[in-house]
Amino acid sequence: MLPAMPTPETPSASSGAHTKVSLATLAAYASPMIAVNFSLVLFMSYVNKYAVDVLLIPPVAMGIIFGIGRLWDAVTDPMAGVWSDRTQHAWGRRRPWIAASAIPVAVSGYMVWAPPESLSPALLIAWMTVAVFAFNLAITIFATPHQALGAELTVDSHAVSRIFAWRQAAGYVGMIGCLVLGMPALMTAPDRRALAANFALVCGIAVVASIAISVAVLREPTGNRRRSGASNGAIARDVWRNRYSRKLLILIFIEHTGSGASMVVAPFLMQYVIGLPGKIGEIFLFYVGSSLLSLPLWVWLARRIGKKGSWLVGTVAGIAGYACLFFVGEGDLRWMQMVVTLTGACSACGNVMGQSILADVIDADELETGDRKEGAYYSAFTFLYKTSSGIMAMITGFTLSWVDFVPNAPSQSEAARLAIRSLNAIAPLVSMIIGGFILLRFGLDGAKQAEIRRALDARRASGTAR
Repeated sequence: MLPAMPTPETPSASSGAHTKVSLATLAAYASPMIAVNFSLVLFMSYVNKYAVDVLLIPPVAMGIIFGIGRLWDAVTDPMAGVWSDRTQHAWGRRRPWIAASAIPVAVSGYMVWAPPESLSPALLIAWMTVAVFAFNLAITIFATPHQALGAELTVDSHAVSRIFAWRQAAGYVGMIGCLVLGMPALMTAPDRRALAANFALVCGIAVVASIAISVAVLREPTGNRRRSGASNGAIARDVWRNRYSRKLLILIFIEHTGSGASMVVAPFLMQYVIGLPGKIGEIFLFYVGSSLLSLPLWVWLARRIGKKGSWLVGTVAGIAGYACLFFVGEGDLRWMQMVVTLTGACSACGNVMGQSILADVIDADELETGDRKEGAYYSAFTFLYKTSSGIMAMITGFTLSWVDFVPNAPSQSEAARLAIRSLNAIAPLVSMIIGGFILLRFGLDGAKQAEIRRALDARRASGTAR
């Protein structure tokens, strides 16, 4: 183990993160997201259906597993963020955690997709409970420090958008592999259990290798290696009391809950409503392709009309897309392609602008409290992101049981089909509308952030504390 670093002095602006970020740094930072996101998206979008249709776990049981898992995240996510902020190590604050996550992500991912076939129904449920909890914890250990590091690589507000656009682009590459190749293969394979185990094994190897290379190449800026002296409770209060943080995190949770509904229920929609399960890869290609190709647009637009304005434009696109999604019917392939082009672009905008604006909120918090808490803030982001998808997985399980959904049946009742369409369209549509109203009232714009940045630079130059 490398020796711990001594606590550094309060940094000046020149010793901290630079305003320019090289392509090599961007590539080293973003690259692990390809393999990690393949594993994460497959888990979020297909494990519920896989558990119900292949492992034959009751939908209610899977809903309870995901629901309790969110309570587990409520404990582990903030702990990971605070511990990351307080880490003093020769590698920095973030890279030790990122490195430590590699093997747990790989092993727990394999547990999710390859439970022993000899398990009884009760033991299978117990196995999946442990696997889901372990995978969520491993993703937290990776995601929170990784997001926090992205906010530390530069002090330029718009350069932060570029960093998170690269991170999101790498994640979309992994998502394309998952949704266009992985999930369709799993949905149509003669032996879905065997193929899922092979996917998990290959993905686990890729996760370990990519994280190892990234940690070896990447270097952390030294300027923000400062621990917060506040207690955990005080840190949590700071995050919640910050007027920008509170509004932004509520907005992120609401929007992700809606989009998470569509992601979780999409496989059910393609099979039981549209009747084209073999085309799910093509649909997801349009979704992820639109997300990936729209990233430069949102970054460019943010420089011209601000991050908030760019996000509002993306929200309008999402509202239009989800409104159209409710009317999809059997065989409507072209209609689905048009719809997911809009919703994919909306998702990309919300993800990048949300993470980038959160970096501005962290600056505002530092000006108020004198501490840097990237880990604490991005742990809240990670928790809300996972909670939103978990809530929708739980709601989906209970809803499908309530409407007498029959796994693998060639036809479903009209109530089941209506429930699937509503979860795919109405839930995200309502969340987008609510999120849009919250965003309109969000007060941290470009001028205010520039004012905050000038005050922080002056404080650091003079070496003053709070």
